[in-house]
Amino acid sequence: MKELTNIVNDYLTPIKALLFYKGKKDESYIECYDMDNRGMAINAHPLSIAESQKLADALDSSAELKAQYLNSVDLFPENLLYLDAGRDGHIVWHTPKQEVDLFFKAELGLSNGKANIPALIWKASRYGLAVWAVKCKGRPSAEEKLFQAPFLNVYDSGSVCMGSVQIDVPKNCTIKSFCALWEHYFFNSSFSHTIAGSERLVSLWQSLLGTGKPFPMVALKKTDRQLKHILR
Repeated sequence: MKELTNIVNDYLTPIKALLFYKGKKDESYIECYDMDNRGMAINAHPLSIAESQKLADALDSSAELKAQYLNSVDLFPENLLYLDAGRDGHIVWHTPKQEVDLFFKAELGLSNGKANIPALIWKASRYGLAVWAVKCKGRPSAEEKLFQAPFLNVYDSGSVCMGSVQIDVPKNCTIKSFCALWEHYFFNSSFSHTIAGSERLVSLWQSLLGTGKPFPMVALKKTDRQLKHILR
């Protein structure tokens, strides 16, 4: 317990302490203490209306966020694979092979256009996104092998460099809208640069854009991960 207290004190500063009293007839009284720079309780006084309001607002906003963030107003989407609905939780989901619009910075020498892409695994929190490719045709299993997502701006780890894209995930974002929002951010921003020797991708997309050709699965680069490795 002492070790835990030391860890907390390294990151957080105590400013208030509350002491709750209960009488024989269920009457109650709350005494509030300020904290000095040594973490000692001083200046005992009845909890004021202003202090009560601050406490109520903090509890209300925490409860509201927990109740709304990454919850569903309907059945869970069929493509949902994993859900951590904590305050800063994340979702893992998949999308099938599909044709999408892709956008590129002019200096890459690629024209914007439609192209077929492989099935993808997505993992996103409120603050960031990672993407991988898979070769399965339906819902992937936990043992499904992951391949590097064949897109510019994606690191070998799967993390996506969003560049100057302004990420704004609402506090009350539901599961379905959360997934749709991240897919929108990913596909509607311009791919701008190659990462970690991914220059080969420029010629790959040059051969696919506007042709209607299926994505060549042999072009996917292996990783040492399976789906189960990225869920948590």
